[in-house]
Amino acid sequence: MLATILFSHLLALPPAPTTGASVVAITNTTVEVGDGRVLEGATVIVTGDRITAVGQGLAVPKDAARVDGRGKVLAPGFIAALSQVGLFEVGMEDALVDTTDKAVIAPAFRVADGYNPLSFHIAIDREEGVTTAILSPTGQQLVAGQAAVVELRTALEAAPDVSRPVAMVGAYDGIVAERFGGARGSLRLALRSLIDDVRFFKNNRAAFDRAGTRPLSAERIHLDAMLPVVDGALPFIVRADRAADIVALLDLAKAEGLQLVIASGAESWLVADRLKAQRVPVIVTPSLAGLKAFDALHARDDLAAVLVKAGVDVIISAWDTDNGTTRVRQEAGTAVQTGLPRAEAVKAIAQTPARIFGLRHGGAPIGVVSVGARANLVLWSGDPLEALSVTERIWIGGVEQTQQPSRQRLLAEKYLGAWRADRAAAAAAAAAGTPKAAK
Repeated sequence: MLATILFSHLLALPPAPTTGASVVAITNTTVEVGDGRVLEGATVIVTGDRITAVGQGLAVPKDAARVDGRGKVLAPGFIAALSQVGLFEVGMEDALVDTTDKAVIAPAFRVADGYNPLSFHIAIDREEGVTTAILSPTGQQLVAGQAAVVELRTALEAAPDVSRPVAMVGAYDGIVAERFGGARGSLRLALRSLIDDVRFFKNNRAAFDRAGTRPLSAERIHLDAMLPVVDGALPFIVRADRAADIVALLDLAKAEGLQLVIASGAESWLVADRLKAQRVPVIVTPSLAGLKAFDALHARDDLAAVLVKAGVDVIISAWDTDNGTTRVRQEAGTAVQTGLPRAEAVKAIAQTPARIFGLRHGGAPIGVVSVGARANLVLWSGDPLEALSVTERIWIGGVEQTQQPSRQRLLAEKYLGAWRADRAAAAAAAAAGTPKAAK
């Protein structure tokens, strides 16, 4: 009861925002650096949009707005890979879904062109600790289109920069093969043909413009969009589960110089040595890593743990649905439950995706709490990988984000209060010699 009253009080009297402060100091807190390290009793100083100091026993500038982080955890804003936040409103209403171009090959499709910075999902996902999303197209296309990065600020000017894609996205499996004659051999042939046509186009632009070349497998706008992929400058995220398909993609990437990233990868653990040797990361959704289709007959729930142990870079993503991005930290927690070291789970939703996709803002790195990094920070009530922890303060680029109590927050705080009260009662009963099982 006491915990419930306390949380109601916190909701009624939110802490004073630091929005207008040019210098903010979060003091005496536990810091999740984002690279797996944890600092106890640390202070983090933010000046403008950058982190300017991190450490223990730091002198706090006199003009700084102080935030007491005692008993709380300060973490970098998490990064949601393969996200559709802002591209959905209602998943089963086609007019409100902007995630897919149904063309079989659509490299020029920019999913971020349909992004709605005022979507109500953005505030909910931000409240779950996500401050950056990699917006990605979905669908069963060989090349589905371009991914872009966006910060989850609710403002019209917060739209992603569509001129700078962070990856190309595609799929390689039996369903896609049905659209290329029904055989995986036809699918591989189509991909090789596209790559060959892109290189031909690159070397014969003038002839192409005057219709002086052979027919090519895609329009000019799509060939242009594929150039950085074929040149190895833009990551190519390919959804694939079957080990044989992953091997085919690895062979192609090696032969063509592609910067490959495997997504889903149910059977990828079987070829972990190849993935490590070619430095190919895998994007894993832990709650969906088990047996789910004939392409995943050798799937295993501890996929993330096995890959990391083998030396493969792992990024943890959530579901590609209208509310999937809210699950990023829960997916990291699920990976820990199935054997992934906690430090690696935090890295997989912070530093690792930022590093793999070269995510920076104004030259500043994101996904870490370190000097010089962009001040995308979240102050949690407790362990951010614990489902009952809630966000208390959120900064993006050093600007504190306004939080409105959502249904998700009210439910979390309601049951957190009951859970803590029950734990306290159980501890008191145990101390008195009359053990009481916690609910």
